[in-house]
Amino acid sequence: MKSTRLKHSILGASALALTLFASLGSAPDSFAQQVNFVERGQRDYHTVERGDTLYDLAGRYLRDVYEWPRLWSYNPHITNPHWIYPGDIVYLREAGEGPARATGPTVVSSSSNGRTQLHLAVGGFIEHEELKYVGRIVASPKQATMLAEHDTVWVGFGDKAYTAKEQEDSKPEDRSPMKSTEREVQRGDTFAIVRPVGKVTDKEDEDKVLGHKYVVLGSLTMTEISEKYLHTAEIKQSWYEIERGDLLVPYEQQIKNAQLIQADRNMVAEIVDTFEPLTHLGEMHYVYVNKGADDSVRAGNRFYVFQKREGLQNIEATADDEIPWERVGQVMLIDVRKNYSMGIVIDSKRELLVGDRLEMYEGY
Repeated sequence: MKSTRLKHSILGASALALTLFASLGSAPDSFAQQVNFVERGQRDYHTVERGDTLYDLAGRYLRDVYEWPRLWSYNPHITNPHWIYPGDIVYLREAGEGPARATGPTVVSSSSNGRTQLHLAVGGFIEHEELKYVGRIVASPKQATMLAEHDTVWVGFGDKAYTAKEQEDSKPEDRSPMKSTEREVQRGDTFAIVRPVGKVTDKEDEDKVLGHKYVVLGSLTMTEISEKYLHTAEIKQSWYEIERGDLLVPYEQQIKNAQLIQADRNMVAEIVDTFEPLTHLGEMHYVYVNKGADDSVRAGNRFYVFQKREGLQNIEATADDEIPWERVGQVMLIDVRKNYSMGIVIDSKRELLVGDRLEMYEGY
């Protein structure tokens, strides 16, 4: 029996994907012409010129030269406040001033030398090709359906990921394909726990698969290796309910240090899906973006979010051509895969939507 909460996520994500991923294959003309950016409006950053100092910039933008430490706190990429160089970007306000509210995996804020950083769990990802798993949670001594941190589980790898009875009671095509680990599993090895949440297909051609979507549930560490029985492991991290049958893949660092970096190119993208089945998005919500490593984006890149909307119209209605674009938020990438990226909303002045336009600017 699947957890109600995650079951809703799966159904919601699939519905959104079916209706909104069509734009990945053939983008509208306005998206294809990547040089035709929306007018940016009032900037929230300053490009350093010869002679600039944080002291002077604080006086110019914050009306108080003695506020330079606050200005520095907005710019974690500046390691020494006494040294800024022509061409550097100085952000003029905190990225995402609203309270940190986690709707998915845990979000932790930490401060060091006056600088605030976010450490975020990956949450989920989209892969163009279907994953090949290495193992599976087969059973647990816990007398409960849902499993979490510190629970003991019994796991199998490769051919032993399914018991003889499970293989007898199921068809080969209904079992997740496994691949061998690079070496024999050893005590202390760590694996990520994932669950597939459906295929992403083209709206015009449902047989065309654009990607495979996964949620990262947590991680486990091997505590006992057995030649005769299933191996024993302990769940070390859990952000959602974990169940018997959930799958294992090689471990990657699951907590990302969200640190802003400058973009080295201009780019137009789109919010194509959400981690949770939400229709309205705000700060600290996770989103999927239709650009990845093949497009040369990097974790830490920021995108402006733009909408065309008349204030009284239905939030999902298409605006008239006469309505201008308005900048309504920012998204920062935290995990970049081959064709897609996971991002987090760091600023929003009203509800963001799947399908919203994203723009990234060189040097920002």
